[in-house]
Amino acid sequence: MKTELTFAVLVDAENASHNDYLAMLEEVEKHGTVAIKWVYADWTDPHQKAWKDILHETASSPKQQFHYGKDAADHALMMDAIEVTNNNSRVNAVCIVSSDGGFYSVAQRIREYGIHVMAIGKKNTPERFRKACHNFVFINNLFEVTQNNHDDLETILLNAYDRCVERDDPVYLGDMGSMIKQIDSSFDPRTEGFQSLKKLIKSKNSLFDIVQETSDRCFIALKSKSTAGDLPTFSGKVRKWDPKKRFGFIKSKDGDYYFNAQELQSSVRDIREGITVIFNAVNVSEVRVQKDSASPSAFNVVIA
Repeated sequence: MKTELTFAVLVDAENASHNDYLAMLEEVEKHGTVAIKWVYADWTDPHQKAWKDILHETASSPKQQFHYGKDAADHALMMDAIEVTNNNSRVNAVCIVSSDGGFYSVAQRIREYGIHVMAIGKKNTPERFRKACHNFVFINNLFEVTQNNHDDLETILLNAYDRCVERDDPVYLGDMGSMIKQIDSSFDPRTEGFQSLKKLIKSKNSLFDIVQETSDRCFIALKSKSTAGDLPTFSGKVRKWDPKKRFGFIKSKDGDYYFNAQELQSSVRDIREGITVIFNAVNVSEVRVQKDSASPSAFNVVIA
């Protein structure tokens, strides 16, 4: 049974906007219950006056920290994060609201205690902080759905699928979502233009089949080889091959195609990047109706 998360939300108010605070709390509440809301700043500074109403509205506690040296408020937040995770048995999750990479060390330390670490920040948040979290959410995704911003989206999806299929076949979409977060804590379907992972996967119907779906559960599998039928033959060069994950991409004059080791008619040992192959597939123009369509699958891949 999945453990219910109870969060302490700790906000670096000198690095976050009061205008975003309500949306941030709503995002955290999607993942669990919020028990603590502490907001850190030097509240004697007139620039922090705008926080007053939202703190009252959300029943959040302002934590006063005079500017005794650089990053005094940050240090107070870090010390409280360690203390609350050690001394409050109710709290099993922490959400740090900041884009400051300096919080990566406390995030990593809390994670080592077995506490779930979430963070909300801007896209320019240093990678070391994002990777220290189980779940990092970009502020922009709280308000808008962007389009196709993740590097090599298909590789991440296929990597997560392959890790999950080692345990279960077909793959439960919830497990795949958790696996994606292990690979990249900042992954978010909203960054790709979709409100949910299910909608994103359904858009990649040249890669995945929905094999079972109910209102609350969804299972997926890689596109079945049986769909190859009498498909036309193409040729191209292997542009990417991951021997550990056993999948790759073929670049042809019509576009990119995805293939996995099960579709190889030649020895896996002979496959390398730059080699020419022949394969069966649906014409890429027939499946790429949208700009962000996935690479279609290649079947019966043979070295030319």
